[in-house]
Amino acid sequence: MSVFDLLMGALLVASALAAVTLKNAIHAGLALVGNFLALAVVYFALEAQFLGWIQIIVYAGAVMVLFLFVIMLLFDAKADVGPNPLPWMRPIAAALAALLFLALAYAYSSLGPIDPLADVKLAGGLPKALGAILYGGWLYPVLLVAVLLFAATVAAVVLVQPQIRKTRIKPQVLERDRELKEVGR
Repeated sequence: MSVFDLLMGALLVASALAAVTLKNAIHAGLALVGNFLALAVVYFALEAQFLGWIQIIVYAGAVMVLFLFVIMLLFDAKADVGPNPLPWMRPIAAALAALLFLALAYAYSSLGPIDPLADVKLAGGLPKALGAILYGGWLYPVLLVAVLLFAATVAAVVLVQPQIRKTRIKPQVLERDRELKEVGR
């Protein structure tokens, strides 16, 4: 392992931990941007230029701009957050996370020696060469990550459904409605 590998690994872990532990949503989003950019540097170091540029353009660019835009829009809704509507989901989520971790560990252990790039020419990180790597020996880990992302998307949609979330009216809105009724009489 080189100093670069250790430095980038530490930077990736630190920025990922910051993204999930920071209280301020904007700071957490910016930490995630830093993580995406550090991952792009790793791709460039591995001669996967295509993945590096996709990481910068799609994730650090478009997706994070969208995330930060939504975070900014939802700052007003922060005051309306009440108690957790689904407290019984925590143990289920923990069990599913442990199961996913075990599945990823099994898939990772069944791959054999960890040097998948030794016999493969990356050809500048072009999609054809990367597809042979990703969907060859790394097929199961890629599919498990896809399942994880799908589960996260479904969970996010379920958590923001209006039927589940109890809406609360702000006192300012109630006061304004009362004043409008008095003026209308």
